[in-house]
Amino acid sequence: LAASCAACHGTQGNSVGITPTLAGLDQGYFVTQMLAFKRGERSPTVMHHHAKGLTEDEIQSLAIYFAAQARLSRTAPQTEQLKASHGH
Repeated sequence: LAASCAACHGTQGNSVGITPTLAGLDQGYFVTQMLAFKRGERSPTVMHHHAKGLTEDEIQSLAIYFAAQARLSRTAPQTEQLKASHGH
């Protein structure tokens, strides 16, 4: 069930893009947010379509799964200053 989330939210819920990381989220928070998407109570995003296709039991299962995943800290790539002699 969580495999369909990986395309946007990363493997085991650890996003590498701009989408939120789901790994390690509090179960209650996850359920509340997903139900808000399902009911149209949050601003429209692609998540409304995904949430509407899930039962409340499936949302609860996803909440348990993502809460149990380790949240990996990610660091942004370091910018590097090129030396004036670079390429000469």
